[in-house]
Amino acid sequence: MDYRNWYCVQVASGCEKKAKADLLARKAVLEDRFIQNVEVPETTELTFDKAGKRKAVKRLILPGYILVQVLKDIVEDDEGLEKKVFPAFTQETIRATFNVLGFAGANKNRPQQLRVPEVRNIFNRVDSTHDEVKSNVEVDYSVGDILDVTAGPFTGNKMEVVAIKGNKVLGQIDLFGRIVPAEFSPNQLYKETN
Repeated sequence: MDYRNWYCVQVASGCEKKAKADLLARKAVLEDRFIQNVEVPETTELTFDKAGKRKAVKRLILPGYILVQVLKDIVEDDEGLEKKVFPAFTQETIRATFNVLGFAGANKNRPQQLRVPEVRNIFNRVDSTHDEVKSNVEVDYSVGDILDVTAGPFTGNKMEVVAIKGNKVLGQIDLFGRIVPAEFSPNQLYKETN
């Protein structure tokens, strides 16, 4: 993944996904070639509901913000030197999108590029979909499957899959009448085929 040229855009609270959809729609209609990606960073957490059952819940990493990757435009200055600048047309496209309040920072009208370590840190906290897809295809488990535990401290028990996160399978086991959350690697589990 390319961690360069990312900008943080402030949006109305609770409207992160809608703002992303609106911005992508405007990008398509206006044919803005500079906007590369629009992301709403989120992660999956395991929580208990009121009945005491464990369930996976998506949580936003940056509530009230979306991340936009924008390519710089190459402009020639008065002296004939080329320099890279944030495209004015793209800036107006982002600012005019419904639910967008402005760019993050002291001046909401002026985009400030995020540093590469900041962006890497944010995306490291996000569930990496390419790993999940690879693991899901490899192990062929899905949420709700009942699997046999073949290795580890819970060997011999049945486990219900709650979520698949990267190369880990998150599940719950019924031990002595209590639901116990647990995390497994795919090689600790066996799925019976009928």
